Amino acid sequence: MTVRVRFAPSPTGSLHIGSVRTTLYNYFFARQNGGKLILRIEDTDQDRLVAGAIDSIYDGLAWLGVRWDEGPREGGPHAPYVQSERLPLYQQHAQQLVDGGAAYFCFCSKERLASLRAQQAARKEITRYDGLCRRIDPKEAAERAKTESHVVRLKVPDDGVIALDDLVYGHIEWPLNTIEDQVILKSDGFPTYHLAVVVDDHVMGITHVFRGEDWLPSTPKHLVIWHAFGWPVPPHAHVPNVLGPDGKKLAKRHGATKVEEFKTQGYLPEAMVNYLALVGWSPGTEEEIFSMDELIQRWRMDQVHRAGGKWDKARLDWFNGMWIRRLSEDDLLGRLGDFVPAEWDREVIRKSLPFLRERMATLVEARDQLAFLFAEPPPYDARSLVPKKKEPQETLDVLVKSTVLLRHVEPFDHAAVRAAIEGIAAEMSWSLKDTSQPIRVAITGRTVGLPLFESLELLGRERALARVERAQDLLEKGVD
Repeated sequence: MTVRVRFAPSPTGSLHIGSVRTTLYNYFFARQNGGKLILRIEDTDQDRLVAGAIDSIYDGLAWLGVRWDEGPREGGPHAPYVQSERLPLYQQHAQQLVDGGAAYFCFCSKERLASLRAQQAARKEITRYDGLCRRIDPKEAAERAKTESHVVRLKVPDDGVIALDDLVYGHIEWPLNTIEDQVILKSDGFPTYHLAVVVDDHVMGITHVFRGEDWLPSTPKHLVIWHAFGWPVPPHAHVPNVLGPDGKKLAKRHGATKVEEFKTQGYLPEAMVNYLALVGWSPGTEEEIFSMDELIQRWRMDQVHRAGGKWDKARLDWFNGMWIRRLSEDDLLGRLGDFVPAEWDREVIRKSLPFLRERMATLVEARDQLAFLFAEPPPYDARSLVPKKKEPQETLDVLVKSTVLLRHVEPFDHAAVRAAIEGIAAEMSWSLKDTSQPIRVAITGRTVGLPLFESLELLGRERALARVERAQDLLEKGVD
């Protein structure tokens, strides 16, 4: 048997990282078993379609390095891979269930259904269809269906249980009398998701169904359909949701959730894949850094947790920083191209990389950290020049001494500059940190940033002197 798994998103918005995590698990399983990953677009809910959503799916997964074998643009033996282009298939299968007595035509109007649910709610009952049309003679119903608007409903058995041995949650049972006679084919000829997903999984030869735990409540409905057709049910696994810090499903209120947002914020695809894989899965060791190839080798469904994994942006930042430091200089320089102005000298940036990479959590931070090398620092308050528990006059003395030393130090490199500033610190009986602060603010406009001595070397003697002298002038005017 060739393993065939699928990622089946609805094009109702941009690609969400929760969906990506589930896709990754399918991808790992397919690749470690020499199988195939199928991309299928489930667009039966036409009212919720969003323009550009399919492009977002393609672009996001491609950026992350996920490759699939069959899909809407790639084609394959089961094309088309967009549900709205497969309507005759679902209509035929709905009719097959009607003919076999496992489904029936329903002619109830929207008004009757609304009234029925209102009455049930008023009586504090579960709102569900009452089976009125189920009692119509099948031959009469077939005749009426030729001229009357109708839907097709699944005829759910009245009693018993339906069960699934889930690969994550174990054995689960649902009483059949709690399952409504669901609509499987709408009056416009479109299937509901429940019919389409089962038909497609069977027809496309899907061997394993791995999806988010959101689908657990729908699973008994799907099992009824699988059994109605007499088809074997493939193994299912419902993986836990990605949760926000508050324990609720990750959503916009928690911050960025779209793949494209993380890309523009300077996260690496390697870090995203690494971190997302661990949100709900543990390798059973203390290891945390995994490449895509390593995840394909190591990931196992029996190590997936039942409890939802909480999204932790600080952890993602840590992973991203680790992956930034793993990149070669050429690779990192190339990736920074989208985050720094094209006119900035790439050789200057390259010289900064050994210490820049140690201070970045995301690529977007490079622009702010390097800006002082290519433009005058932004305006700053004179107070920022003065270290805590130090006086403005003392700080001015440090800047004056720094000007003299920076003018004459030879060679003008980070080692000689450091030695000179250490001499000032000793003379003033200041710590090196305090001595560095006014010089750092003078040349960068910031109190934190790249290592000071290397920054001075990159900036050069003349520009460094000009900025320190400007800081002296500002401080001489006094601090209010």
